[in-house]
Amino acid sequence: MSEFLSASPYFGVALTLVMFLIAVYVNRRWPGALTTPLFLATILVVLFLTTFNIPYDAYNKGAQYITYFLVPVTVCFAVPMYRQLPLLKKHAPAILLAMAIGVAASVFSVCIICVLLGLGDIVARSLAAISVTTAIAIGITEKLGGVVALTVSSVIVTGILGASVSDLVCRKFGLTNPIARGLAIGNASHAAGTTKAMEMGPVEGAMSSLAIVISGLMTAVAAPLIVGLFFGI
Repeated sequence: MSEFLSASPYFGVALTLVMFLIAVYVNRRWPGALTTPLFLATILVVLFLTTFNIPYDAYNKGAQYITYFLVPVTVCFAVPMYRQLPLLKKHAPAILLAMAIGVAASVFSVCIICVLLGLGDIVARSLAAISVTTAIAIGITEKLGGVVALTVSSVIVTGILGASVSDLVCRKFGLTNPIARGLAIGNASHAAGTTKAMEMGPVEGAMSSLAIVISGLMTAVAAPLIVGLFFGI
């Protein structure tokens, strides 16, 4: 069976869509952090591949085409942002300040952890853009001289984790302001988190979409400076 599935160029796409639909159904029946569709679908795909001993390359032969939609989907986040344009203009100074603090905290925390655990500068350079959407994070890592594969995998994990626990974290910390919720989610977990923010509300979705853009631009500037401060250029 595994040989038959592996030979099909549509296997990866079909498996991904089926598992995601199952995850959506499960999440509607039993909503929670562990049943977030993106997180649960990933687990289901991994379990299926492991159970039937199907190589990742065979799965990715078809599934890779889904990644082509990454950039267009990210651009589509501009729509809810445009709809909330008056709100964005009204709170522009606070938004920019919050984004600057969030970006600095993200890059500084990566560098500090790498120093404390003795992980070295290569890991720091690879993880500096961990909270930035994949398309931008790859470019930042290449400029820093990090390992792109490590960056991509870390960004994916960050996004899935953020989408899974963002609602829970906001409730636990009493974060009720929709602007603050959206900015926090977008800044911490980029595009994957933004899908969750859009479920929370239109303002959260717009602010999270804006955070993707601003945090990406700010990280491109701040990451080389902060990593250079810890490890040298």
